[in-house]
Amino acid sequence: MKTPYEIQYETFAVAGGLYDERHAKLYAEFANDLIIDGSYSIIYEGVAHACYTRITIDAAPNLKCYVVAPLAVLPEYQRQGYATRLMEKAEQELKPDVIFIMGEFHHYGKRYNTPHKIGLPVESLAPLENWFALALTEGALDNVGESTSSIAGPYAEPHIWMHPSEQV
Repeated sequence: MKTPYEIQYETFAVAGGLYDERHAKLYAEFANDLIIDGSYSIIYEGVAHACYTRITIDAAPNLKCYVVAPLAVLPEYQRQGYATRLMEKAEQELKPDVIFIMGEFHHYGKRYNTPHKIGLPVESLAPLENWFALALTEGALDNVGESTSSIAGPYAEPHIWMHPSEQV
């Protein structure tokens, strides 16, 4: 079975577009750093991997929240539902109130569609319209309003929150 490092590296090494082998190494090492730091790590059927890191909504610290990243599916298994099944399994195991993810609308906007006003946990130029949430506890974000968020460990490094063109 492939390791989280191998799944992340192999996925991003051939992704193309904004990504090249430098990103593959960065995200694979990031996954390892998160795992060492205690983030939840899940490998699904040997072909998909993701880390879930605790994040705190400062105005609602009682909520159990995570941010998911990096998320990768080996190229030959993409567009077959592995990422969705991985996320569903992680959600069953973690039982979170809310999960956040940073990315493109065409990847995450359909699933992560809970309206929110929660800021990023680090200073970043990343557009907030790319900061998606999924409330798994009904109404979890309804009364939170505008809030900052906090995160610790490897995910608190500002370069991780930069645009891929600025990360390497």
